[in-house]
Amino acid sequence: MPYVSSGIRRRQIVLAARRVLERRGLARASLRAVADEAGIALSTLQHVFKTREALFRAVVEEMLVAPRHALPAVGGPDQRFGDWLTEALQELWQQLVGQEPGAQLARFEVTLHAVREGLAGSLARWNQERREAWVDKTAALAGWDLRLPAEQVARLVSAFVDGLLLQYLTDPDPERAAADLRHAARAVAAVATAD
Repeated sequence: MPYVSSGIRRRQIVLAARRVLERRGLARASLRAVADEAGIALSTLQHVFKTREALFRAVVEEMLVAPRHALPAVGGPDQRFGDWLTEALQELWQQLVGQEPGAQLARFEVTLHAVREGLAGSLARWNQERREAWVDKTAALAGWDLRLPAEQVARLVSAFVDGLLLQYLTDPDPERAAADLRHAARAVAAVATAD
């Protein structure tokens, strides 16, 4: 068997753990299942990650640097904020629902795990910074004058999207989800701008 550096092996195991989480859920994601997914011996996995908790802590940390999805394009100077936000959320939604449901469920499970393990602050900060940069950059390029701070707009958008995604995972209704998403965009735009 060829030599694999510890950094590459660690990343291989973390990615395998994410795939197992997506298929089986956190409760059924055993070290043996992850080792099998990674194509390595259980002893090799345990050499890199001594415990299941250490492995899932690494999965949470990996989520801090691996974007879940690409952020939609920035708005143009002739476009109203509400119209842009509606289009941007529809684009984002297509990316989210285009993924396997297990990927979204795993993200929610790992987020809850991070809360229980005291890692939620880092995860929340990273996600918030990313969303704020998106809103700030877009508002600056398009010349929109937002009444709310970008961080608050980003939090509102995130809350709507996460809530609608949970609803969609439990009761997938594409037409209802599309309508709810449009209303969410209008609601955020109504409080965020004067237009």
